[in-house]
Amino acid sequence: MEAWLQRWAADALAIRARQHWPLHPRDVEDFGGQQPPGPLQCLYFGACGVWLALARVAAAGLCELPMSLPEIFEQVLEGYARAPDTGERVPSWFLGESAPLTMSCLARPDAHKADRLAGIIRDNRANPTREALWGAPGTMLAALFLHEATGDERWADLFRDSAAALWESWIHDEPRDVWLWEQDLYGQRVRYLGAGHGWAGNLNSLWRGQALLSPAQRAELRARTLQGLGRLAEIEGGLANWPPLTEGPPKPLVQWCHGAPGIITSLRHAELPEALPLLVQGARLIVAAGPLEKGVALCHGTDGNGAALLEMYRRTEDAFWLERARDFAMWAIAQSEAELKRAGQWRYTLWTGDAGLACFLIDCLEGRSRGMPGVDSLW
Repeated sequence: MEAWLQRWAADALAIRARQHWPLHPRDVEDFGGQQPPGPLQCLYFGACGVWLALARVAAAGLCELPMSLPEIFEQVLEGYARAPDTGERVPSWFLGESAPLTMSCLARPDAHKADRLAGIIRDNRANPTREALWGAPGTMLAALFLHEATGDERWADLFRDSAAALWESWIHDEPRDVWLWEQDLYGQRVRYLGAGHGWAGNLNSLWRGQALLSPAQRAELRARTLQGLGRLAEIEGGLANWPPLTEGPPKPLVQWCHGAPGIITSLRHAELPEALPLLVQGARLIVAAGPLEKGVALCHGTDGNGAALLEMYRRTEDAFWLERARDFAMWAIAQSEAELKRAGQWRYTLWTGDAGLACFLIDCLEGRSRGMPGVDSLW
């Protein structure tokens, strides 16, 4: 694992010294086969996420960064301002301005940037997507990271404001007797359940900031989480999974964005001992499914599933899950090497490529889970 990390980091830094990281052919597909307006800067598949991973590799003593973190994230912000990844400035934590701005504020406090970030969080509170990729469940993470770092009550208030908007839009699904959110997403009204676009991702943000909620809210959050976890689960042969949507044709996905892996990681901040047997069944499904055909990707790949197994190790302290996570790490390395040979380049992205794998491998080497990078922890 260390050899892979050193080689990937060396290649990434060598390329970045000459040019921006090239977009992988598979990521070009996400732009309809067209190149984006400029070098990508966002957390999901841009420079912000790659630098986060390189900062972790450097902290592990396996590479040296060419400049300071304040300088790095100032460059990322300037690049985003020149050519926003999606064509225009958007608040999105994963695809927009809020994550690079947060990391810049954390690396070097700046009152003007902090004010801009506060406005972004506030203005995104009622985003109708009601999910982590575009909506308040993502941007409220910015408030949490800043509050954790500074203790400034402004960030706590902004988190509570976004949480209140989420609470107001939390609706009771009477046929299923569960509390869900409806996403107004890409021209459709749907009810997603996974970490990437729906219920689990929203819960993750609320549980991460539970200390900022009222006792009544915490009690209600606990009750609604346990109720939904049990009623939405699909259990067969001692294995558990959760469908992507409440409606539509069955599509049994087992990955972070949709399925058991994302359910497990999204409940990282929730003790919930009553839920442990069900989460173990979900983890057993991940092991039974093995490495994913999609290859390396925290969002929908082998390393993302391995991260869920590391989380089970943190939760249970059972070495079985650490061993299985390391199995997934070796599979993911093999998949990364095969893709490098096929495409002739690394996939320089955090959530769809090798930067995310680097974060997972460091956790495997250290025998711990830091959660999902950019969601539960930064550098």
